[in-house]
Amino acid sequence: MQQALAAGGLAGAEGIEAVSVENIGAGVGFVGTILRCHLSFHGDAGVLPESVIVKLHSSHPETVQTARRLRLYEREYAFYGKMARQAQIRSPALIHGDFDDRDHRFVLVLEDLRGMTTADQVAGASAAQAKTALRAIARMHGAYWNRVDRPPISHFHDSANPDRRRLVQRVYQASLAVVFERFGSLFSPRMEGLAREYGEHLIEHTDALAAGPLTFSHGDFRLGNMFFSADGSDDFAVVDWQVCGVRSGLYDVAYFLSSSVPVEVRRAVEAEAVAEYHDIVRSVGATDLSPEECWRSYRQNILSCFQTPIIAGGQLDFSDAQGRKLADAMLTRTLTAIEDLDAVEFLAGGASP
Repeated sequence: MQQALAAGGLAGAEGIEAVSVENIGAGVGFVGTILRCHLSFHGDAGVLPESVIVKLHSSHPETVQTARRLRLYEREYAFYGKMARQAQIRSPALIHGDFDDRDHRFVLVLEDLRGMTTADQVAGASAAQAKTALRAIARMHGAYWNRVDRPPISHFHDSANPDRRRLVQRVYQASLAVVFERFGSLFSPRMEGLAREYGEHLIEHTDALAAGPLTFSHGDFRLGNMFFSADGSDDFAVVDWQVCGVRSGLYDVAYFLSSSVPVEVRRAVEAEAVAEYHDIVRSVGATDLSPEECWRSYRQNILSCFQTPIIAGGQLDFSDAQGRKLADAMLTRTLTAIEDLDAVEFLAGGASP
């Protein structure tokens, strides 16, 4: 810890006397190990933090292999090193980071956002939290709307890359049998059939989304990765940038509303929330996006929300009871949203309004 803080430019790190470690990722940090490290000092700590967050690769070899195939650790390391300070959305300050491109082991030492509050992903976001989150992501999306061909974004992961599409399709289809074994009771016969059919058309659907406006996207924009102001203001931060990259901005909107907001709350707020999102991205940079196109893209991206619960459900470790509850809640909400919004309309692509 002394070496990491010193490498991050913090003076006085040699005064650290002890470090006590608290695992805060159990049940929520499926693709990595997340620790809160409490620091004790000789005498006055000065400007050094009392605690930091340390993020490491997973202790499960299979999960590390999945992360390597999908470049998850590499992308998060690149975000904090190249994008975080200009991303138009708050994230924890990076103190120190390192990444080994040979075996994809990595470490991030980050600011601890303890002054902010979190919400229970299983319980779901309130209407107010949902609107706060979408306002924040809209400001980021608008800043990079159709401007993804310039550094540093041009060097980031492109979800429409042909090689990546084929890889995601293979992983998705390989995961289906495990998901149906683990979570089969959550699927109606119609949704099980649709999940299989989506796997067959995943590349065409990704192509359709890539034909529309693109921006810089978080990619895992869900309640468990969000921090809210303790005083009820719009102060907001988001963590876990392992799947960030270039894609349709409405994916973040669709993924959040479909997985992190209780069904009845989503049904009540989604039209208004998507309209407000549209107003913000348009005011910041998406001047050619109409309200109708925005709503259509939201519905189109809802179908993509099959990917995360299917791939995660088939590839990651769910031995932890809290992790299983979280997976059940997110998958149930996602399946309901796909049905509610009649997203099957976009199964064969549907790129043109």
